[in-house]
Amino acid sequence: MKSKPSKSGFTKLVVADTTLLSAEPLIGLLELETDSGTVELAMNRTMAERLHFAVVEFLQAGEGDDAPTFAVERSQ
Repeated sequence: MKSKPSKSGFTKLVVADTTLLSAEPLIGLLELETDSGTVELAMNRTMAERLHFAVVEFLQAGEGDDAPTFAVERSQ
């Protein structure tokens, strides 16, 4: 049964998962289950690293109870 979109008007992410299709070259599916359906996105290593970077940046912006609980080591 399909649920209604959230009251905010944004699609709510419910579950995220990955499926490995190939180890070399690294290719897989990013599966995002939302309150309005499932989205499957193919990704390679480059896109996975970009996604990782974007999520880390998002998490680092948290404050108070949402402050990051991890440290990021930057190479020089």
